[in-house]
Amino acid sequence: MAKIGIDLGTTNSLAVVYKDGQTVRIKNSLDSYITPSAVSVDEDGKILVGEAAKDRLISHPKVSASEFKRDMGLRKTVSLNGTEYTPEELSSLILKKIKADSEAFLGEPVEEAIISVPAYFDDNSRRATRIAADLSGLKVERLINEPSAAALAYLDKNGYEDGTYMVIDFGGGTLDVSVVDVFENIIEILAVAGNNRLGGKDFNEAIARDFCRKNELDYDALTPAERAVIYRASERAKIALSDIPMVMMEVPLDTKKLVLTLNNKELISISKSIFEGIREPVRKAIHDSRKKLGDIDRVILVGGSCKMPTVREFIRQITGIVPDTSIDPDIAIAEGAGIYAAMKNKELKDVVLTDICPFTLGVAVNNDLLNDGSQMMSSIIPRNSTLPSSIMKPYSASSENQSKITIKVYQGESIDPDKNLFLGELNLDCPPTKFAAKICDVKMTYDINGILIVDVFTADGLAKTKAFRSNSSVLTDEEVEQMRKKIEEAMLVSPEDEKYRALLARAERVYEESFEDQRLVLQRLIMAFKGSIALRDPIKVQQSYKALSDILDTMEY
Repeated sequence: MAKIGIDLGTTNSLAVVYKDGQTVRIKNSLDSYITPSAVSVDEDGKILVGEAAKDRLISHPKVSASEFKRDMGLRKTVSLNGTEYTPEELSSLILKKIKADSEAFLGEPVEEAIISVPAYFDDNSRRATRIAADLSGLKVERLINEPSAAALAYLDKNGYEDGTYMVIDFGGGTLDVSVVDVFENIIEILAVAGNNRLGGKDFNEAIARDFCRKNELDYDALTPAERAVIYRASERAKIALSDIPMVMMEVPLDTKKLVLTLNNKELISISKSIFEGIREPVRKAIHDSRKKLGDIDRVILVGGSCKMPTVREFIRQITGIVPDTSIDPDIAIAEGAGIYAAMKNKELKDVVLTDICPFTLGVAVNNDLLNDGSQMMSSIIPRNSTLPSSIMKPYSASSENQSKITIKVYQGESIDPDKNLFLGELNLDCPPTKFAAKICDVKMTYDINGILIVDVFTADGLAKTKAFRSNSSVLTDEEVEQMRKKIEEAMLVSPEDEKYRALLARAERVYEESFEDQRLVLQRLIMAFKGSIALRDPIKVQQSYKALSDILDTMEY
């Protein structure tokens, strides 16, 4: 059985397998390596995943969803065709599709995967990713941080040259920065920093809002379909600016042709807050690594947003280093995940990757300085500790003759525990202990699989242990089982039908974006294609498919 690596991205997802000493990208049922991270429910209740679902964000916005990775681990839902879906469920549908495509491509079952996650994902987001994999039928023992995967991909391609690297992974929805040391084929992650709510999506929205402002429109007051058309045009404009100095957006809206000319200088002006959002994680990663910018040998860029010349130039300015873009930013993370799967399978024996804990782990203690009953965070495993990590700390009684101990476990950097992520608690009895005398030792052990074990030892030898496993969740077992049943019953469109539905979704999306004279031609071809499918005449289907596909190619390029 094959073990694959998966980049489960905000915008796009893809899978890689390691075979015969190299990575092999897995094609989906539409013969593409990339599957857009979008889900849509068709009129017959079947689930569309990928390219067709992305196009239906414009033609059928009320039954389509994307960019849900940002909400992994949050109690949010999206209503599609009357059914509520959580981010975990939507992500599981992406993974279910990738699993099916991988099995078809490889000709063998796929039951296990390494999945990449943003380095700055907290415990809830990581748990949610594991749940999504479980719902899709994939076993996931390990998650790999996205910049760690990118570092693996880069070093595998360019040779494991000793040095200190900064890896900046700027994708559709998240930003991660890692500082990495390489010495004699040992890849050591020194520090990570990031922002889970900053990505290419924010540039799209900045352009869309500028377009509306200059055309005297209220972006927030537009219908979902109108916003989707403007957003898609903004995304295309952003991508075009990677190759040409100026682009003109033309959007048909309410029988009018609305326009906006945009160049990279103007893009920088309307996106100042986004660029400033890049600066802070870079500074923090350098600071936490205890390195200086002068110690960095290379800056490696991955993620779709790093294709933007403005982003590359900004990173050059703040680091003083011309960034290395020698690996394909769209596939680097998936390739790194595939390589990591091979390492776990003992196929790559000479390379060692160490990882770190991205957030501080600690417990809440009484704030004796204020003596007002408030609590503060006492860190036990500091952020950026190399995994596995095991540290023990002593704690004192907070009241006279204290005979009960409550250990509340948190993850985060705030001095105020309530501003950090609560992971759980342990409760145990102990002998009556005088105020300020030692009452217990708390030992935390955090391993490479994301399992946190907390041991509490009292002065008289009593002990209590609790494992905080990343496959558990704030979701109850009953909720997870309900989600599993829903995903098992969800019918993905068959590969045979997907080709035709994808073309129709594309045609309907282009129709929405077109002007009246173009719509007349499209309408006739769409109806002819639908008619040939209804007649089940394979020759007419192929003829009408080609005619519609050719006109769409002409209109879009």
